[in-house]
Amino acid sequence: MNTHHTPLHPCFDPAETSNELSRLLVSDPIVDADLDRRIARLRQRFRTYCDIYPFGIWDSGLVVTRKMRALTDLLLPLAEILPAFCRLVRLTLRFPPLLEATPLTTACSWLDLLERLDVSAAGMNPARLLEQLAGDGARRTSFVFSLFIPRHYGGGFDRYPNQTAFLKRWIRQRGTPEGGIFSVLDAACGCGEGTYALARLLLGVGIAPDRFRVLGSSLEEIELFAARHAFFPHDQQRGEGLRGFAAPLLAAGAATSIGFVREDIREATGGSWDVILCNGILGGPFIHDRQTLERTIARLAARLAPGGLIVAADRFHEGWKRRIPDAMLEEMLRGAGLTVLTVGEGVAGVRP
Repeated sequence: MNTHHTPLHPCFDPAETSNELSRLLVSDPIVDADLDRRIARLRQRFRTYCDIYPFGIWDSGLVVTRKMRALTDLLLPLAEILPAFCRLVRLTLRFPPLLEATPLTTACSWLDLLERLDVSAAGMNPARLLEQLAGDGARRTSFVFSLFIPRHYGGGFDRYPNQTAFLKRWIRQRGTPEGGIFSVLDAACGCGEGTYALARLLLGVGIAPDRFRVLGSSLEEIELFAARHAFFPHDQQRGEGLRGFAAPLLAAGAATSIGFVREDIREATGGSWDVILCNGILGGPFIHDRQTLERTIARLAARLAPGGLIVAADRFHEGWKRRIPDAMLEEMLRGAGLTVLTVGEGVAGVRP
């Protein structure tokens, strides 16, 4: 687990991944008296629910009505379910988890939460599901990763093709600093697809691995682990895709040119970056109030090398983007002393 500012490099070796995973979470059965009491209470609740609830068992794809939601929360209160699952997660992880980023803090009923959890209809019974997860380390690992990295969550490469084309032109024009290293920060990197894509981009424009440095940063430990090890126990296809995409990079000797580090971009300082990529975060659900946005953009701008570039785009949070349009972000880039550029996708600003 990386809790410091020393970058950790990609490692896809299964034995090393397993060893590092044991430092991240507990794989043995969870035995906890408080959790057992919560499960017993939920078992009673679920029996009553099954006796009274008139709409039938939940299954994936169910269209939840207001009446179904209200009756479920009356008989099977989310206020009792969530603390039990949160306790299980905290007992599993060897670090304080950021549960605010998971469905455990955003669902409005057990039915809505089920739709976002990686479970089948058999998981409808929260007591039974908790018992199974507590006793089965492998299943619990997969469940925990699905909480922090849902299947629908921002996977894939080259999500912003116009931005990528702009970056290629800009990097070719700027070139590698004479005798120096071209440095790129993927701020709020998620699970690392964008970080590896940046390294591929640099190789593609002719910059050798020993002449560039690409750093992915995130506040979330599970994301960093998945990025570094291409480890997605709940989504094997995604892990295979990431390993396949990164393979040419590792073969070219770029493993030590790519790193991952834990940091909060709202507070982080330091570095002299030629490019800072900040996709999917500015103006979204986690950084959206004006004061925090302005402070975050100012801190990012201060980390640029002279002539350095910030680029940011977001295609996942359309509702939030109506509240925080690109024009507002461009205004904040100017307020941080940057010259705004037309990027074709999202926003961009360069340090004079």
